[in-house]
Amino acid sequence: MMKLPTLLAMMALGLTVVSFAETGSTEASAQQKIILSYFHDVLDGGSIDLVEKIFQPDCAIHFGSSDTHGIAGVRGVVENRKTTYSKLSTEVHDIFDSGDRVVVRLTHRATGAGILRSRIGPHDITGKSVTWDAIVIFQLKNGKIAEEWVNRDELGVLLSAGILKRN
Repeated sequence: MMKLPTLLAMMALGLTVVSFAETGSTEASAQQKIILSYFHDVLDGGSIDLVEKIFQPDCAIHFGSSDTHGIAGVRGVVENRKTTYSKLSTEVHDIFDSGDRVVVRLTHRATGAGILRSRIGPHDITGKSVTWDAIVIFQLKNGKIAEEWVNRDELGVLLSAGILKRN
């Protein structure tokens, strides 16, 4: 939940803020709509044909341990999502933009369908419920995603899948 002082400071800086978790609002800027389509239509829905429509040809996605480049790279991310998770849903808690950047705070909930590749190795998560939070920053250029930086809760993924145990 976004606190009032934070919200007022962001508004004073000229940031467009939409907090879906607090307001249930669907008012979003054009840039925010592109990002929401990426999460809900492409990642959650598996609509791989939309990748060319919302990503720049020379785009890049930066994960904590690797990067992927170009439309083929993004399509590979979507295909990997389909083989790792049989179902994925994204809950957007906050989304705001400033200039050419959009920032999203979210939670992903998924059902495993195969092998999860993590920094500590591959793990079979078939049939397991997996939940994790993430903060993602996007840079848009000419109405399309040019770069994406993903910071996800890797520990949360491993704990929720039962790969690591709490003490």
